[in-house]
Amino acid sequence: MTARVAFLQHSEWDTPGILGERSRELRFTTETFRADRGADALPHPGAIDLLVIMGSAESATNRQLRWIDDERRLVAHAVSAGIPMLGVCFGGQLLAQVLGGEVDRAPRSEIGWRRLDTDDPERIPSGPWVVWHEDAFSAPPGADAAARTEVSLHAYILGVHTGVQFHPEVTWDIVAHWVDDARTDGRITNTEAAELLSGFDGKESGPEDQARRLFDRFVERAGHSI
Repeated sequence: MTARVAFLQHSEWDTPGILGERSRELRFTTETFRADRGADALPHPGAIDLLVIMGSAESATNRQLRWIDDERRLVAHAVSAGIPMLGVCFGGQLLAQVLGGEVDRAPRSEIGWRRLDTDDPERIPSGPWVVWHEDAFSAPPGADAAARTEVSLHAYILGVHTGVQFHPEVTWDIVAHWVDDARTDGRITNTEAAELLSGFDGKESGPEDQARRLFDRFVERAGHSI
């Protein structure tokens, strides 16, 4: 039976991107859910085999937004049910919280393309990756702290679960939208905007092979063949 993969996104532009493409390339049953629309919009844990939690402009520490607590309960249920999860940025933070880790303000924000110091380049390639975050997670108890920059931890692996602080899913269209949105309210500088877009080539492609490799290793740890 083909794997059933659910992607949780939190706005129109927190999309699965390359990760969703790879899931479909592997002929997995792939469906996207809008977690920001509340509990009724979330998938039923019994109907999925893999769960991928995407990024968000919101903070996983925000306890005022009901949908974040709804999503946190789903993630906790998925942990109890043994459903493998991949968390991206906000998703990695939310997963870390459920697994017993902490999420706090990073010493400073990171925005741009970064290479990581990785202990396991096969499972967590060094990059370059797009990073865009103000909060940071700690490794949950028992997890391998797999990759980092001088600012924060960027990846952990705990059994079948993986959390990353960077954005393996990005395409030029995704980043261009983020940049336009952030420029409107002054959240990034022109220099940061230029750096983000400069990581794509003339055909608006980025280093996509490493994102596919990261997803493949996650799928293999989850017990599914490639």
